[in-house]
Amino acid sequence: MTRQAAGRGVPSLRAWSGVEWALAAALLVLAAAAWVVTSVVAMPDMRLGILAGPSPMGGDMAAMSVGLGLFILTWVVMMAAMMLPAITPFTVGVRTLLPAGTRTRRVLVGLTLGYLAVWSALGLLAYAVVRGFDTVAESGSTTAVKTGAVVLLVAGGYQFTPLKRWCLVRCRSPLALVMRHGPQASRGPVGAFAVGMRHGGYCVGCCWGLMAVLLAAGVMSLVWMAVIAAAITIEKVLPRPELAGRLWGAGLLGAGAVLFLAPGLVAM
Repeated sequence: MTRQAAGRGVPSLRAWSGVEWALAAALLVLAAAAWVVTSVVAMPDMRLGILAGPSPMGGDMAAMSVGLGLFILTWVVMMAAMMLPAITPFTVGVRTLLPAGTRTRRVLVGLTLGYLAVWSALGLLAYAVVRGFDTVAESGSTTAVKTGAVVLLVAGGYQFTPLKRWCLVRCRSPLALVMRHGPQASRGPVGAFAVGMRHGGYCVGCCWGLMAVLLAAGVMSLVWMAVIAAAITIEKVLPRPELAGRLWGAGLLGAGAVLFLAPGLVAM
C-alpha cells in the first residue's frame, strides 16, 4: 500500500496483523465462492445484453421469463463476487481504526452485510432496467444498440462529474467513514450494519454508471462481470483513482459515440 492509502486509513500490507490477513482471506474466499456459484446459476439468456446486437435476449425476453426472486437471488451472489475483493482493503482499514474493544467479528460482519444489502436492494432497479431493455430489444437490433450506446455515453459522462469524485473519495476512505460514523459502528452489529449501508450508498453513487454498462452488455455475463469488477476494484484500491475513472469515462464515451453513429457494427 502507498502513503496515499495510509493517508486515507488503509494500512500497509506489511503492517497487517495475522487477524487482518485472516479477515482479508475470508472475504476473498467468499468472493471466489460467489464467482463459482454465479457461473452455475447465471441464466444463459441473460449473458447477452442490448449491446450484443441482433435478438440478444434470444426471442423469449429473458428477464420476462425469469422471476424477480430468482433474479434477485442471483444478483446478490453477483454483488458478493464483484464487490468483496474491492472492499477488502477498506474493511481491514476500518478494523484497524476502530477502538480495540469494538473490533469484534459481529461488528465486521455487520459492516459487510450492510454494504452488500445496499447493492442487493439495487437489484430491484436492475431487474426493472433489464425488463425495459427487453422491451427495447423488441423494436429491432438497431434501436437496441443505439439505446445501449446512450447508456455508454451517460455512464462515460458521469465519470467526469463532481458527484462521482465526491462519492469515490468517501467510498475509498476508511478514515473518513470511521471519523463520521465510528461511534455508531462501535455500538454493535446493528449500528455497524447501518454504517455499512452508508458505505454502500457512497459506492452506489460512485459505481452506478459502470453497473448500468454491465446491464446493457450482459447482466450475467461472467466476462463483463469480470471487466466491470476489475474497473471498480482499480478505482477503489489503487493510487490515482480519478485518472483511472477518466480513462474508463473516455473509453465509454468513445465506444458510445461510435455505436450510436454506426449501430450496424453490431446490429444486423
